[in-house]
Amino acid sequence: MPDKRARRKLIKKQQRKRRRQKQAKERDKLEEEAENQRLLQPEYQKWLQEQREMEEFQRLAEQREHQDAEEAWLRREAIAQRQFRIDEAKRLQEQEEVERLQREQAKERLEREEIKRKLRKEEMAKSAKAAAEFDAMMESMNGYLNNPRIENPPSHLLRVMETHPEERLCEFFTRTNCCRYGHACTFNHRRPLLARILLIRHFFKHSMLQEHRPHKEYDSAEEHLEFTEQDLRRDYDEFFNDTVEELEKFGTIVNFRTVRNTLEHLRGHVFVQYTNERSALRAFTNLQGRYYASKRLNVEFSNLKTWRGAVCGLSLTRKCPKGNGCGYLHLFRNPNNLFNTELESTTTPRRESRSSQTATVKTPSWDDQNKRGRNWRWSESPEVELENFKDVGNSLKNSNRRQDLKISHHREYKARSRSDKDSKRSNRDESSKRKRSSSRTSHDDHRSSRNHSSSSRSHSTTPHRQ
Repeated sequence: MPDKRARRKLIKKQQRKRRRQKQAKERDKLEEEAENQRLLQPEYQKWLQEQREMEEFQRLAEQREHQDAEEAWLRREAIAQRQFRIDEAKRLQEQEEVERLQREQAKERLEREEIKRKLRKEEMAKSAKAAAEFDAMMESMNGYLNNPRIENPPSHLLRVMETHPEERLCEFFTRTNCCRYGHACTFNHRRPLLARILLIRHFFKHSMLQEHRPHKEYDSAEEHLEFTEQDLRRDYDEFFNDTVEELEKFGTIVNFRTVRNTLEHLRGHVFVQYTNERSALRAFTNLQGRYYASKRLNVEFSNLKTWRGAVCGLSLTRKCPKGNGCGYLHLFRNPNNLFNTELESTTTPRRESRSSQTATVKTPSWDDQNKRGRNWRWSESPEVELENFKDVGNSLKNSNRRQDLKISHHREYKARSRSDKDSKRSNRDESSKRKRSSSRTSHDDHRSSRNHSSSSRSHSTTPHRQ
């Protein structure tokens, strides 16, 4: 049964296919006959001719557009090829320029290296020459220092070194041997190679010598309650006694002047003048590189001519309007006015009156062992040695104890002076009261006597009137 139904279905499908084919053939035949009939008509022939002409025109137009597009592409290609050639030539030119610059830079680099090599060689020669001159100078200095028979120093040791020989002299450095610009100054600074005067820069340090730039928050602070002029005076006296004791080991000191200006390039400088160049040289060689109070010393020779041009004249009467911020020297007053003589001209060396004295002076060193021990401030290194630490602690305790005793004595003195003032004031009040009472009584007596005399005069004149 199912096979029969499928066969019937297939037969019907074939029948439909045959019918469609037959209808298509008939339709094609009818269309062909209609086309043949239309071809026989002149209007259709004309329309066909027009269609063919139109198609030919469109074909020619498309061919012409294609040809124009191809020509435009060829033109663009030619322009692109020409631009490519131009860019390639430009690139090659730039590459050649870069290679040329590289060759020039390499050549300049070689020239600079050659110049540097020559400069290095010249500097080495100069340094070797300077080292040889320095060694010769040190030998001559040692010979002059250790040979007491040589009275005057050699002439080559009395040279003057100049920073800028072609420039004019720096006025402040010539007057004070100090310049606020230091080595950066464009004017000429003349420094002696050997002299009788030593300049130890920033030797004396104190908090009151610092430039005070208070913050606006602390403008109302009273700094004088912490440090006063008496504290500065006491500390300077201690510094003076300590340093002079050490500096006198090298020779006889003529002048010892300490600067109390607060400017950075003047603060705490110390000028030390010896009687001769040998003592100054001995002090220079021994102090150079040493430490005082854990600060390294900066020692140099000074060619200061006179104090008149260096010291501020108004500072002697304390009338300088700039105070310790002045550009000229303000000096401390030494205890008992010691080592405070007039400075003479130091251009020509003086002959030593007794050369045997300088020969007998023992060249000191910080390795010397005294009976009381070495001062803790003078040391070869900035660290305080452990062996002197106990002595330092004891000295600090003793100084603190002395300070406490001074404070207690000062308080007692103030209390006594206050009681004396009170007693004097009370006595003065009593005496003033007595004077007032006596003056009042005398005034009353005078008034009564004057009234009495006037009354007597009136009585005496009445009879005459009558």
